Amino acid sequence: MLTNPSSIKASQLSSLSFCTKISSATDYFSSPDSDHTELGPASDSEPESTGFSSPSASEMKQERKYIERALENGLDVGIYKAIMVGQVGQIPIQKRLKSGRTVTLLSLGTGGIRNNRRPFDNEEPGEYANRCAVQWHRVSVYPERLGEMAVKSIVPGSILYVEGNLETKIFTDPITGLVRRIREIAIRKNGRLVFLGNGGNEGPQQSQAEIKGVGYY
Repeated sequence: MLTNPSSIKASQLSSLSFCTKISSATDYFSSPDSDHTELGPASDSEPESTGFSSPSASEMKQERKYIERALENGLDVGIYKAIMVGQVGQIPIQKRLKSGRTVTLLSLGTGGIRNNRRPFDNEEPGEYANRCAVQWHRVSVYPERLGEMAVKSIVPGSILYVEGNLETKIFTDPITGLVRRIREIAIRKNGRLVFLGNGGNEGPQQSQAEIKGVGYY
C-alpha cells in the first residue's frame, strides 16, 4: 500500500539524502524510480544513495580562492616573462645554494645593444664592432634534473630557446660588502629550455670581465 506524501513526518523527511534533482517530498514520491514500500515508520534500513553527495571538508579545503596581492604603491604584479633565442657563451656551471639545492648558470648572447661609447686606445675597429654586437644574459636553471641535462648537452656556441621569468637578485657582495643587483632569466617549473642546434666551438667566447658581468662568481 502506498503511503500518502502528506502523512510523512518531518523526522522521516530529514532521513532522506539530499539530491539536486529532488525539490520536495512530493516530487520524490512521484518519481517512478523510487521504492515507496521501503519508506515506512518501522523501517530501520538506511535509504539508498542517490549518487549525489555533499562535498566533504577535504574537498572544500582544496578549493583555493584567488587573492590579488598588490605591490608597493598599489602596483599590480604584472607580467615579467622573457623569451629569447641566442648562442651560449661558455660551458654551463653549477652552483650549490645555501638551501642545499643546485642551480645551473649559463650565459646567452643576443643582439639588442645600442652602444654609443668611444673606442678604447689601441682598440681595433673589428674588435670594437664585435664588443658592441653581443648582449649577454644570465640564465639560471632551477630544476635540478633540467640543469643536469643542460650541463651534459650544452656546449659553447649551442643555440637555445629560453623562456623564463625576468627576475632581479639582490644580495650583499661577500668581498666588498656592497649591495648588488643582478638581473637574470630564471627558468623554473613554468619555464622552457629548448636545444635548437649546436654551433660548435665557433660561438662567441666571453672574457673574464664579461663573465663577471653576468654573475659567474
